[in-house]
Amino acid sequence: MRAYLAVAVRRPGDRIDPAVLTAARRSITEAVPVPPDRWRTAEWLSPDGGAALLAWSNEPSEAPFPDPVLTSGDRALGYCGYLGGKGDADLLLAADRLDDRVDDLGGCFSVFRLGPDGLQAATSITRACPVYHAEGGGLRFAASRALLAHLAARAAATGLSRPTPVYAVMGLQSLVRHGFFASDETPFEGVSALPNAATLVAPFGGAVDVVPRPLPEQGPAPRSRREARERVAPLAEALLAAVEPFRRHDRPVRIALSGGRDSRLIAAACHAAGVPFFGATHGLADSPDVVLAQRVAAALGAECQVTIDRQRSGAVVVRHPLRRAHALVRMCEGMNSAYEGVNGWAPYDPEPRTSGSGGERLRGGFLTDQRDLSPKGVRARLKTIFLAQQEFLNADANAYAERYYDEWCDRYERDGLDVLDKLHMFYKTGRWLAGSHTATLMNWAYYHPFLDNRVVRAALALPVEWRLSEEPVALVMETFAPRLRDVPFDGKRWRFERDRPRSLREWPGWRRRATPPGKGAAGFNWRKSYGPELADIFREYILDGPPELFSILDRAAVERRLAEVPPRRPGQSWNLLTLGVLLSGAWRESEPSGLPDVEVPIRT
Repeated sequence: MRAYLAVAVRRPGDRIDPAVLTAARRSITEAVPVPPDRWRTAEWLSPDGGAALLAWSNEPSEAPFPDPVLTSGDRALGYCGYLGGKGDADLLLAADRLDDRVDDLGGCFSVFRLGPDGLQAATSITRACPVYHAEGGGLRFAASRALLAHLAARAAATGLSRPTPVYAVMGLQSLVRHGFFASDETPFEGVSALPNAATLVAPFGGAVDVVPRPLPEQGPAPRSRREARERVAPLAEALLAAVEPFRRHDRPVRIALSGGRDSRLIAAACHAAGVPFFGATHGLADSPDVVLAQRVAAALGAECQVTIDRQRSGAVVVRHPLRRAHALVRMCEGMNSAYEGVNGWAPYDPEPRTSGSGGERLRGGFLTDQRDLSPKGVRARLKTIFLAQQEFLNADANAYAERYYDEWCDRYERDGLDVLDKLHMFYKTGRWLAGSHTATLMNWAYYHPFLDNRVVRAALALPVEWRLSEEPVALVMETFAPRLRDVPFDGKRWRFERDRPRSLREWPGWRRRATPPGKGAAGFNWRKSYGPELADIFREYILDGPPELFSILDRAAVERRLAEVPPRRPGQSWNLLTLGVLLSGAWRESEPSGLPDVEVPIRT
């Protein structure tokens, strides 16, 4: 991965205090959990001392990995993630404004640029590679990590060499509800996430402006099968282009295969493009994911590597929840719940990897599990997104969330069903996925074709109701790999043929696509179906947690919920545990030792 901090003075003629840059360099050890001796650093400082770009990389120094800081004349540029084309970085360096070029490029990235025109930073349409921005002490900051921006701004404002974080506690109400931010807020006071498809423009001597860039306009639904195939052609072309970066490596790409639609579409795109790949999957031996992943790989003539999950005497062996939460907060900066698992640091492996992550972008986002599409049903879903679990939160926290709910209800009146797709892209992809995405980039050369800038733009140009039917994805997959047509999915059919095939001649294939049943403990989820072995840990740590946590919570409601064994809503226990670790500051110290793994009996 590459991490960036861009700094610029507010007034022309000012210089950045060297002490601020020293504090920023020190803060990287807290902002990203990579051992200090594994960083390759690069810096650019403008001749007048008014702008600086600090960069850290744990990637190899040879091709295909870029230099952390690229320069041209009096400009410097860095980007997270990857760009789709070989000369794209040069285009971004030369453009008058980043707005002029960003939306034409492929890849999954964020961009930071400094020069005589000041500071600019930009997100792609999904912002899976985020940009965070802040101000302090007469300086402006943009960074790839919220904590980098926060600690640097705090150092500028206070003069401290190792400032402590200041938490924006009220904004954490969203994490209590869902385990991620449904806004552009962060856990840190004064730091905001740049929206999707937006450019931060901060000229010397001028006001900071967050400039939204236009999203694609949706065309009408196709009126025939022939027109449908024509309409998905740009999406198919964009997907084929999105797997081309895999060729930059001298080995096959590893695709994390499962029993679902998304990962097999990536495999089909690689197959159609002639990109070497192999599948990798894990789970219990008889789980549908393992069985179907092997079928998909075999149909495409590829290898599939299988890892069987650990079991012991009818139990799953798991990491102690406090250790899991500590690692999660460090990796995701308190913006994800420990309910989710993310990779820890490991020596960088340049093997190219990919998965079906982000496939919801092609299928309608939150619409994919929204059965009631009436106005009443959509407003109820909006209430769930912004106001769920109200009983856990106090009146102030619930009133705080009401404004987001009201804003999106108003937007629904203008934009209709599309709001549930956009909400998913803005907050589930753009906030929930962004944290775990860092973990994958830290360890591997990881690619996300479904989050490719051009792929998403091609998908969003299709009407959301049609994407919700899943027919566009099915047409693209059939184009890439017809032999996958009758390999079933785990649990569900294509939505457009859920109840019956579209014609009599398709009945035989429809029957072959019957979904396989789950077997044994294959569907067991220890994070949800735990008993006293984990409940006692949650109860003790949360109820004895930092007082800031209960400035937004209703303590009596939390006590009642934590007393439930097994829990009715286990996600909130994980969310509260995560926030307790965040607000206590325990994540700033070494991971707690002496906490053994826990055995969770398999409950079926």
